[in-house]
Amino acid sequence: MSLAADDADSAYRLGSGYAVDETGLRIGGYANAKIDAPRAAPFYFEVTDLSLFITWDNGSRLRFFSELEGGDVLRGGEDEALGLQYAHFEFERFYLDTLIDNNLTIRLGKFLTPIGRWNVIHAAPLVWTTSRPVATENSFSTHASGLMLHGSVMVANRQLEYSVYGDATDALDPHQSREPLNNGVGAHLRYYLDDTLQIGASFANFSLNDDLSANRHHLAGLDFSWSYQKFELSSEIVYRTSDRANVKDIWQGFAQSVMPLFSQHWFAVGRYEFFDQELDKTGQVGVLGLAYRPLPPLVWKLEYRLGTHNELLAPDGLSASFAVLF
Repeated sequence: MSLAADDADSAYRLGSGYAVDETGLRIGGYANAKIDAPRAAPFYFEVTDLSLFITWDNGSRLRFFSELEGGDVLRGGEDEALGLQYAHFEFERFYLDTLIDNNLTIRLGKFLTPIGRWNVIHAAPLVWTTSRPVATENSFSTHASGLMLHGSVMVANRQLEYSVYGDATDALDPHQSREPLNNGVGAHLRYYLDDTLQIGASFANFSLNDDLSANRHHLAGLDFSWSYQKFELSSEIVYRTSDRANVKDIWQGFAQSVMPLFSQHWFAVGRYEFFDQELDKTGQVGVLGLAYRPLPPLVWKLEYRLGTHNELLAPDGLSASFAVLF
């Protein structure tokens, strides 16, 4: 499920995009539609994401990627007629990569903040649930605009991936990202213990543009991923502190399991989440779901979420969605 130019027999392949002749351009994207039925509110339907990927890679040291995303493109319910009233568009990602050597690439532009694992692979066709864990977006900005150094090296005969980044400007992201970073720096490491097991660590220091006090936040995180055949276990934990003494320290995290069911296309998903909240008690939720993936780029999802002190960030209710990577 990538946009890599790996299809020599056809210019288009579902999940891999459309190759534009010999130009090095590839066009693809994904779409996601969902129905939410919260226990304490009316149901609603929305086409939450309609994303267009444009990739350029002609085999040189320069590579380009952009993602133009339409959010809430079509929405109805909650006593409103189906319409385009909430539609908005933004460049989700927009960056240029320069390959220095096999171990180092320099990235300039707007990119997904490499904190944990979920945030950098969050596209709906690539994840197992309609809802997103609170810990993967609540305590930090999901985007950064600036410079990143990333690559991989061998440590003890195993691969270590690294990302070191600095957010220097909001010129590429002045309004759209929720709580955009302001002068943030950070790093992420991922170590491959073997072909099935990965562990990661995240570090970041930043302020947020909506924080009028210019308070600096310090974040540390751990993530873990294990897969065997079609079984998966994953987890992320983040801890955020602040310079100001009266700002609450925040712990947030989740653990998720995926298990194949009746055939190779059906999967059961279970997740437990906890999340400190600045103005409320610690929230907890459990998610039970089903996912049907008839083809790798297509997935149908159904889930129910139930918890305590979760009304604001992860309310109880039923969700269903369909996502396709094209």
